[in-house]
Amino acid sequence: MRALIIEDDQRIQQFLQSILTRLQPTIQIDVTDSAVEALAIARAKAIDFFIVDIQLVDFKGTDLVKQIRMMPAYRFTPIVFETGVATEELYAYRELKCFYYLVKPYTEVEFVQVMTDVFAFLDYADNGVDEQTLKIEQKGFLFEYYLKEIAYIESFGKKVCLHVERDGQLEEVMLSSYSLKRMLELLDKHFIQVHKSYIINREKLEKVDFAQQTLKLRSVDVAVPIGLKYQDVLK
Repeated sequence: MRALIIEDDQRIQQFLQSILTRLQPTIQIDVTDSAVEALAIARAKAIDFFIVDIQLVDFKGTDLVKQIRMMPAYRFTPIVFETGVATEELYAYRELKCFYYLVKPYTEVEFVQVMTDVFAFLDYADNGVDEQTLKIEQKGFLFEYYLKEIAYIESFGKKVCLHVERDGQLEEVMLSSYSLKRMLELLDKHFIQVHKSYIINREKLEKVDFAQQTLKLRSVDVAVPIGLKYQDVLK
């Protein structure tokens, strides 16, 4: 699980991080005070939930969340506002579909209760919904692939190749007129780009070798290369 905290007060940053790590010891947390940097992190990494202040160093947190909501992967991702600006609450719920709106000063008990609800929501989303699929149109026909079966995607010019695991075997599915950028728009947050020509399913990641700039996926014999500009997404 990965959280992104966007807050310009270092004291509050540390307060939030300490509670989150106590509630979820294995959680990965990114922290920034910049909306611009937050957008870059959200694009590079799969964020499970956001905690956002409204008053940031560059522009308003509500404007940031509006841009986050425009990304297909984050249309329904839990976003918790924690802010001293009480007047934005109605807009945050109605227009930005925030999960909760905490007005400063709030107590540790209040924050823990909100995060308990967030974790429960994420657990239900992971385990209580139907299996997600990727729908692809080719030559007038619609094909459907289970996301959990896609190990990685490789780009070949104007074509991409899906490497799909079925019955213990890895199958190759060539698709015309699709780019990796378009594939990322269709896939969920578990898929990340690790090279200019490769997208992987993070759920199948087994080992990362930064020295050799390669990674290993479960049930895949081929070593997938890692591009230098994409290394941070794997850390």
